[in-house]
Amino acid sequence: MANVITSEGEISTRQVNVGIKNEIANEKHLLTIEMPKKLDSIAVGLGDGVSITLKGDVGDFVGALNNGAKIEIEGNAGRYIGNNMTYGEIIVNGSAEDGVGFGTYEGTVVVYGNAGDGIGQLNKGGLIVIDGNIGDLAGLYMLSGDIIVTGSTGIDTGDWMIGGSIYVGGTYKTGTNAQIREMNDYDRQKLENIFDIYKIDADIASFTKIEPKKLRPFYGDEK
Repeated sequence: MANVITSEGEISTRQVNVGIKNEIANEKHLLTIEMPKKLDSIAVGLGDGVSITLKGDVGDFVGALNNGAKIEIEGNAGRYIGNNMTYGEIIVNGSAEDGVGFGTYEGTVVVYGNAGDGIGQLNKGGLIVIDGNIGDLAGLYMLSGDIIVTGSTGIDTGDWMIGGSIYVGGTYKTGTNAQIREMNDYDRQKLENIFDIYKIDADIASFTKIEPKKLRPFYGDEK
């Protein structure tokens, strides 16, 4: 059964986060929270076994440092959703701004809409799925993991990427140390499985795979 945290009048980030911690302390791990306005840094640093639905638009850094919780946002999200998360799942049923999944270690972030610049920068092993279009510099300095964009990207996609893969269903412009690689059966099966799990309707045959040219791009021509 869902628990709803509400407050009459003005509500702050602290009030919401204290309410979440109190509910968890009372062994209530399935929460629904009405968001009367966009607040930053909601549901930060939560652990495994917690499932939270945020009803309404949210601000920046929601779900940052997530360590196992499932967070679903029924609205649009601000910047740096899932920043530096280590585990868990964040679902945005709307659009998101810049920096989705910045510095993610593991876990999954899915945005059912468009997103801004810097998607998956410094990704260290997470899965970031954008079911729409994104801006520039996706995957900048990414080390591992996957970024999947069903629509188009802006400029410098995969700029200075060191590891991992970026899959783009629309148009793109690659950055330094990024190159196009042929999709293989493993890639197609990976996308099919992810699209099946998250109910994404996309033509796998239209996707392009982007990977790094060199594993050590900062050392001149060294291979």
